[in-house]
Amino acid sequence: MRQALALHQAGRLTEAEALYRKVLDARAGHAPALHFLGLLLHQSGRSADGLALMQRSVRAQPGNADFLNNLGTVLRDLGHTNAAADQFRKAVALKPDNLAARDNLASVERQLGRFDAAKEVLRATIGRHPFHIRARIGLADTLQETGHIDEALAVFREALSIRPKDAEVLHGMGVALMEKGDLAGAAEHFRAALAVDATRAVSWQLLAQVKPQREGDGELSAMTAAHDKAPADSQARMQLSFGLGKAHDDLKDYGRAFGFFLEGNAIRRKEMAYDGDRTRAEFAAMKATFTKDFFDRRKPSAISDDTPIFVVGMPRSGTTLIEQIIASHPQVFGAGELTILRSAVGKGFPLDMKGGFPAGIATMPDKAFADAGHDYLDMLTKRYPGYRHVTDKMPGNFLLVGFLHMMLPKAKIVHCARNAVATCLSIFKTNFRGDGHRYGYDLAELADFHNLYVDLMEHWRTVLPGVVHDVRYEDFVADQEGQSRALIDWLGLPWDDAVLAFHKADRQVRTASAAQVRQPMYKGSVDLWKQYGDSLQPLIGRLK
Repeated sequence: MRQALALHQAGRLTEAEALYRKVLDARAGHAPALHFLGLLLHQSGRSADGLALMQRSVRAQPGNADFLNNLGTVLRDLGHTNAAADQFRKAVALKPDNLAARDNLASVERQLGRFDAAKEVLRATIGRHPFHIRARIGLADTLQETGHIDEALAVFREALSIRPKDAEVLHGMGVALMEKGDLAGAAEHFRAALAVDATRAVSWQLLAQVKPQREGDGELSAMTAAHDKAPADSQARMQLSFGLGKAHDDLKDYGRAFGFFLEGNAIRRKEMAYDGDRTRAEFAAMKATFTKDFFDRRKPSAISDDTPIFVVGMPRSGTTLIEQIIASHPQVFGAGELTILRSAVGKGFPLDMKGGFPAGIATMPDKAFADAGHDYLDMLTKRYPGYRHVTDKMPGNFLLVGFLHMMLPKAKIVHCARNAVATCLSIFKTNFRGDGHRYGYDLAELADFHNLYVDLMEHWRTVLPGVVHDVRYEDFVADQEGQSRALIDWLGLPWDDAVLAFHKADRQVRTASAAQVRQPMYKGSVDLWKQYGDSLQPLIGRLK
């Protein structure tokens, strides 16, 4: 068994597997052999068989916290997040000082949207192990995710007082300062992280994002050298490609910029599982379900609450700018990109509902929409209590306009539109956090998705006339005050001059536009796409 474990740790999986099986031939119920053979099978792509063996090992040794933690990790990898949380919770109860289990439990609580539970676990971990830096980073990240940016900054400062030369903490502090709007402070911390670890690609990428590149300098040379040394197709190479693309775009060297963006996107696309046919089917299903006849026959909920203001559209179409303008009004809190609408819809109308999603809503009572609306408001007010209005700026909620109208008919929906080529190029220049924009890393797939989006928005205008308020990015750039006044008036809010100074608003911005919305509105971005010339023909030729 010891030999098998040594081979396993050394990555010699075939030899390790043979020895684990030899142990089990001699003793079929040997719990460690069952467990680690199961883990090996999962690691080598045979997850179903591996999971079954690991579950047998836990039944044999239910008091083994390490087994429970490993089982939770496999369940999480397979998407069984609630089941994973149960295993991590049991592991922590059995062995409260198991730091891996505590970190994993906090991570899945965040993944499940149970932020208060995650914070409770992380604070308890810090209480037991004050020098466990990973828990402090996790707590700061969770506070950022829930809009408590000042508390997050305080946690990062505590972590830096313990580990002042920790590159991960310095980088995290930089991200928090960027979201807060302190771009100079963010750049300082990204540089400090790079002084500790000059190969830290993500810090190069974000330094490029917050730093205007006005001329060639030592940092650009160092980032280029790091890029050239990074292995082909590696995550580091991808991050450095996006950073160098941004730097050369600033320098107006658009040919080199596009080459770097092309490389970064190609690497990112290889790690993405995206099915264009499935996406087309999802859009078609929404149109087939939410027809004019459907809205003629069905009544929206009687909920009169108009607290939420939804901002929808393609990413990089001006949604962050429009939210920043609205949230500069004293009666509005800008909450950013929230997932709670999808949570409320997913709870009330699950994917496995009778008749399938979304077609199955045809046989569901109107009360189901009211229940989902109340669920949404409960989550919103629990997280952001006491505000007259709260913006929910998840761009992809344009797919759920039909649900939104039936759930919360008094809520305002603002749709941001922008020139199609400019929008798509801006997406292509962005290495998004997470995997929510899988269509965005190939020009042809990006064009196809944009076409689907345009078609669906036209559908909503046809079946729900007047429900969605359209604004255009280019119109705001050309006439900021006039467009801002019209928008605030449509929202039913009294005018306030603070709306015109949106770039000075002291609020957290967690999107890819975190740096841009800290600047006054400028016209240079409107026609920037034209500088990329023939490089964009694969995109332009497919856009409708």
